[in-house]
Amino acid sequence: MRVAATVWGTLAVNYAVKQAVGRERPPDPAADALVPAPSSSSFPSSHAAMSTAAAIALCTVRPRLAPLWVSMAAAMALSRAYAGVHHMSDVVAGAAVGAVTGTAAARI
Repeated sequence: MRVAATVWGTLAVNYAVKQAVGRERPPDPAADALVPAPSSSSFPSSHAAMSTAAAIALCTVRPRLAPLWVSMAAAMALSRAYAGVHHMSDVVAGAAVGAVTGTAAARI
């Protein structure tokens, strides 16, 4: 339950930042993207934020699996830039949002 609450809380924080910033996605994503680009703004990456927060929360629940959680979060985050639907700075900012919310939730 705690992990789910952390992830959903992260999504809410990330959405608020997206609304405030309103950054465009990479140019011409339909032509170059490996996946369809979402219609939401680009900054910060929700996938990066939620996967980072989930990894931190999961590390507190199952610390022996920390390398797996961190690897999965990194793969998810980096896949967004690789797929062409985010700028790398979107991914870094999303991971930062997730790190803050995940760490805050882990300390509660």
